[in-house]
Amino acid sequence: MAAQTDSSQIDSFVRDRLPGADQLPQLRFDTPELAFPAQINLVDALFQRAENGGHSHRAFLRSSRVTFTYKQAHECVNRIAGLLTQDHALVPGNRVLLRGANSIGLAL
Repeated sequence: MAAQTDSSQIDSFVRDRLPGADQLPQLRFDTPELAFPAQINLVDALFQRAENGGHSHRAFLRSSRVTFTYKQAHECVNRIAGLLTQDHALVPGNRVLLRGANSIGLAL
């Protein structure tokens, strides 16, 4: 069993099956724009960076039928997260199976 690391994930299935630390790649973040905290929600960071850069109105996901801006996608992601956490009581570490067509709707 792999050593426990700090994580908000309750389910340790994947973490327990990681190779030993000596077999993992050494990740280096030497520049300020690549310096991340030990724990980060990358989805929040992506949308926050778009907002801070004034790009919320720009196209984020696009298909032949629909285009979502960063702002629209962020609102949709928050609605889905709210539904899962508030209506279905999911917590970090719970697994959710997503099934659907390869589409923008599934990406959100």
